[in-house]
Amino acid sequence: MQRREFNRVALGTAAATAIGTAAETESAAAAPRPINAAGMAGDKKKAVAYPKPKGLRNGFDSVDMHEVWAVRQQPAVRVKLEMAGKPQAAQLDDGTIIAAGFVEPPVHKQSRCTIQYSRDNARTFGTPVVLEMPGRSGGFRSLKNGTLILGHTGGISRSTDRGKSWSTWEFPKNIVPGTGRLGLGECHGPIELDDGTLGVHLYRVAGHYKWNAYLLRSTDGGKTWGDPTQVPTRTDSDEISYEYLPELKRIVGITRSSAAQIRRVKGFADLVPGGRNAPLGSEAGDAAFQFHSDDGGRTWTDPIPTGLGVLQAAGAYPLSLADGRMLLLYGHRQFPYGTQAVGSRDNGKTWALDQPIILSWHSWSGYCGHPRSVQLHDGTILTGYYTHRIDNPGDGPVDPGRGAPPPHHNGADTGELVRWRVPDGWPHVG
Repeated sequence: MQRREFNRVALGTAAATAIGTAAETESAAAAPRPINAAGMAGDKKKAVAYPKPKGLRNGFDSVDMHEVWAVRQQPAVRVKLEMAGKPQAAQLDDGTIIAAGFVEPPVHKQSRCTIQYSRDNARTFGTPVVLEMPGRSGGFRSLKNGTLILGHTGGISRSTDRGKSWSTWEFPKNIVPGTGRLGLGECHGPIELDDGTLGVHLYRVAGHYKWNAYLLRSTDGGKTWGDPTQVPTRTDSDEISYEYLPELKRIVGITRSSAAQIRRVKGFADLVPGGRNAPLGSEAGDAAFQFHSDDGGRTWTDPIPTGLGVLQAAGAYPLSLADGRMLLLYGHRQFPYGTQAVGSRDNGKTWALDQPIILSWHSWSGYCGHPRSVQLHDGTILTGYYTHRIDNPGDGPVDPGRGAPPPHHNGADTGELVRWRVPDGWPHVG
């Protein structure tokens, strides 16, 4: 006899019905309810800590391992440049794009700045021109009147004929207090205020992994520079990039600061991912902070964390867009190595850190980044950066990554440009 028939005969129809109902209720109670986003966030808070590898620079310095990434691809145009270390681009009124970078031994007998031109919206570039300016490039911009400003080792040069000829202003040794080396760092280049005043970052070495930072000004279109104002980074910033927000009359500064910045204010270590273990006196403790001035750079707010993690934003660069949104682009020196960007809809007060755009992800190690950018006439963004690329013929050993000596610019490190469009509606609010 079948079990169902036995129940009906032995217990009667009503009893059999009751037994069936109880079984169904028990089954329904045991079935878990689908978890929603809030529930998943709660599970994340209760998750067991992910054991990270030891070492100061291990690729996990401030990465949240209790996450997955939802990725959406979109078109872009990417070009690898020759003889253009850490490139940065500018666009002239006629649409011509000029990329500035540098070349150094053994590719060239001396370290020199370079420029190269594109007349097809950064799809291709002509033969690089080696300039007389020594060392590495340190900021490149086209002013509103078309004058080109190129910072480099030892000074700042300008050109009024599209880069054919240049005049150079050299750093006076006594321009700011101290005796340490002067430099521009790998900054974005000069900002241009409403009255035509130009402002650019200048640092002076003050000790091991310590620099005094200043805003340097020009009132004659970049011919001469002076009138420095010290900015409140408290001796640990050699890389600061500025953006000017004309509607607010505000200068926003983004600084790559050391772990000393994290330790100066109680609570900062909890606002900077990886901040509690950030080491002093090493790149492995670097993080991005921001501050601003509403009086032309004479007085400044104290730096506060951007929310990006230790060794995540090295360095970081602000870019104000024509539609009012703001970008913060940064070298991502953790997995995936490369270049990323986050956005803001409130002039940089807050950044949508949960919605990064991955502009490059193919560096073999953390030798990468410095994504300096310009918004082109057609609204797209042209971002220059460098990445650690290797040629590995045959089935040879993989790249040793962090255990290797620093790659050589224009060799294992190569400059690239990517032209991309900021997605509509990004970053999403709510």
